[in-house]
Amino acid sequence: MNYDDLSEGDSLPTRTIENIRREDTKLMAAILQDPYPPHFDHERCDELDFPGLLHQGPANLSYVLQAVSETLESPADVRSIDVRYQEMVFADQTVHAEAVVEEKRIDGDDGVVTFSVELKTAADDIVMAGTVDATVPRTDEASIE
Repeated sequence: MNYDDLSEGDSLPTRTIENIRREDTKLMAAILQDPYPPHFDHERCDELDFPGLLHQGPANLSYVLQAVSETLESPADVRSIDVRYQEMVFADQTVHAEAVVEEKRIDGDDGVVTFSVELKTAADDIVMAGTVDATVPRTDEASIE
């Protein structure tokens, strides 16, 4: 996809992660060396009245970035990320990552798109929201040498 194919208000395909696996939640805690017990200890989750293992915030962020990066030539085209976590995600939940073109602009020879992003639970509760700015290739005459 290129800059000229996108219009403000366009929605990207929703990325759905069904039934987040407990094993993945534990693995992310190990990879990130996160010692917070609710990421891997069922007994601690029960003590806190959590419905399951607490899923890692960086993993949740990756879901919205995947929704955006599928539009880009490379994940390295992401320029900035500004999100706020609003709710927790737990193992066995299903989440949906959504991205909408909020703004388009030209920066030098680059097309830059601001995507409004949200991660929602299956119940449509917003877990995370914010924006992602990314360079999107242009095909108009101004970008061709």
